[in-house]
Amino acid sequence: MKKTLAISANQFAHGGGIESYTFDLVRALAQEPDTEVKVYAAKFNTSLPEYALIRPELIRQKRIPKKLRPFFFAPQLRRQRPAGEPLIACNPADDADVFICGGNHLGYLRAMGLQANLIDKLTIRRNRSNYATAKSIMAHSEMMRRELIELYGIAPEKIRTIHPPADTHRFYPKPEEIDATRAQYGWRDDETVFLFPSTGHKRKGLDLLADFFERTDLPVKLAVAGSPLPRPMRKVQELGFCKNMPELYRAADYTIMASLFEPFGLVGVESVLCGTRVVLSDNMACCEVMNEEAGFFFPRSRPEQLAEAVAAAVTLKQNGGHKLADPFAALGYNPTLTHHIGLLHQMLNGQTA
Repeated sequence: MKKTLAISANQFAHGGGIESYTFDLVRALAQEPDTEVKVYAAKFNTSLPEYALIRPELIRQKRIPKKLRPFFFAPQLRRQRPAGEPLIACNPADDADVFICGGNHLGYLRAMGLQANLIDKLTIRRNRSNYATAKSIMAHSEMMRRELIELYGIAPEKIRTIHPPADTHRFYPKPEEIDATRAQYGWRDDETVFLFPSTGHKRKGLDLLADFFERTDLPVKLAVAGSPLPRPMRKVQELGFCKNMPELYRAADYTIMASLFEPFGLVGVESVLCGTRVVLSDNMACCEVMNEEAGFFFPRSRPEQLAEAVAAAVTLKQNGGHKLADPFAALGYNPTLTHHIGLLHQMLNGQTA
């Protein structure tokens, strides 16, 4: 007889990083011959191939006002979940065996310089309940672990830092396709292209980057994949929403980001796995798993060091040595999903260190 392992998620549908992570868990855990994967969610996309791998349990929220739905999820789940059923919480749920922490609201407000409104205060209260009732917490970065201890008073022994996996089957070097992709987007060989993937320009640091690119005389281009630009910008190209991220990572000369708040930043790891170095602000948590081979790092508070990092990157490109020959050697952890699932099972078995 198979054992049931439950996962909670706001929605079982395409979305951001946590939705992609949930699909990763489902695909891996469903392959285990002795495991049935149950998913609790308020919405299911039944057309997804992953849907066939799970036993869906709908959290019915249609009659609840949309803004309040996240605050009702935990009590609804508590009523539907059988006693003793192991739970991996990929959303704000209580009583998890492993609570997945890819971000926290107090840390976000502090980094963005925002004052808490009523919804923020409810979110913080909900987070405190999630963390307090969880048997263990998986922090996706050391930065997250520190903030959970500092801002929420969580006992250190309850938290284990396990960096998130990347899709190594999609993100890998493929030099033979680079020329065609560069031609498709009009990227010349005599310019250095910096890819900026972003669906939240303020948090990801577009203002800081655009200020530099619009002023510089270096032969550079900032290629923005994601949300529309707020205005036309010199040396900045709007690519729109892109589904071909592996191809873009490979074809760009560098991936760049200067986030105000980045609990991990899988973008950096995906770029490196594609053989493309990064230029990142050093407050991004993915910098924890990168060595100096991975690229160039600068403090957000020192714009002149951003200029120095970009200039050094341009010089390396002009010398022909900017692509990574061995992406895994630039990373300080094993990013494969198989390795991550092994560590997750350790936590489910009560091992938090």
